[in-house]
Amino acid sequence: MSDKKSHINHLLSDEQKWQHSYEQPISYAPLVQLANSNWVVPQHFLRYKHTLKSVNEVLESIDFSAHFRVLAAQKDEQIYLQVAVLSPDNYKTSSYPGDSKSKKLLFGRRWLVEENLPTSELIQTAFLALKIAREHEVRELLQLTQQHATSTPFNNHHDLPVMAQNPELIKGSCSNTSVNELLKRIVFAGANVNLQSHQQIAEQHLYTVELLCNDCQLSEFNNKTISFLTPDSSSNSFLHGFIAALVATSNEYVNEQFKYKGFARFSKHVNVEQIGELSIAMRSPNAVALCSMGKQHANQLNFEIDSSRAPQGCGQAIDGFLAAHGIEQPENAHLYSF
Repeated sequence: MSDKKSHINHLLSDEQKWQHSYEQPISYAPLVQLANSNWVVPQHFLRYKHTLKSVNEVLESIDFSAHFRVLAAQKDEQIYLQVAVLSPDNYKTSSYPGDSKSKKLLFGRRWLVEENLPTSELIQTAFLALKIAREHEVRELLQLTQQHATSTPFNNHHDLPVMAQNPELIKGSCSNTSVNELLKRIVFAGANVNLQSHQQIAEQHLYTVELLCNDCQLSEFNNKTISFLTPDSSSNSFLHGFIAALVATSNEYVNEQFKYKGFARFSKHVNVEQIGELSIAMRSPNAVALCSMGKQHANQLNFEIDSSRAPQGCGQAIDGFLAAHGIEQPENAHLYSF
């Protein structure tokens, strides 16, 4: 018996590995040998049937900050993820004696989990949920004093319909305040911000600022120096560039600290070219070498997945979307029935 044949028999017939699992290989699934001699069934030849239990099993293998926890819950038949955040009150203007460590328990938006969602995509949904939850916190930590009051102009709670109905109130000409004067009115994570340097590069402006916070729950910001570019030297461009740099810093922290089974998939320490090599190894026709029956089952699986993604009851809107691009029917119209 060939080496590959023995591994196929072992992997696809081992009831302890596949039976009652949320991942099942399709019939005639290919087996691919990797460069390290390990054998795998690529994820695009697996069927998925996630339950609340299986989703929790996946989440148990995720490591991240103690202050953020991805939870799985279910309402009726719909499973969803939600980030629990244990955070100080970002809007508290004064602290009570002995209450400096008090924190609120907050919950982010719900992220739906489809039953047939590949496990890799489930993990990345948790990854994205954490990024968005932390961005929400970052936006609230940037405070601006104006007219003898303090605001958080980049938070996510402003009344967008009111803004849209009254654009003249928020799209007026920008003030001519210098960045040095502006920084006197900026607080991030309860501490001041210093301008270390400012230089013009071609038609852009490069700012380097120092955050003076040293006890921020988002630890990547403690005594952090951040540089960012703006298209001009206006205070408005500075503020927009500053918040974008803060969010990018938070996202980079998640990239490095978010781990599944100890592996930081989006870390800069992951070799990009080797990811490409691994992808080719699991997807190239030569490596997969599907038999005719395998192709039939693979095509059926792709049809089931793609057709189930179409939003029901949106036929008219989708027709309009296609018509706006001069398309009567897309190439894969056979997948969808709206």
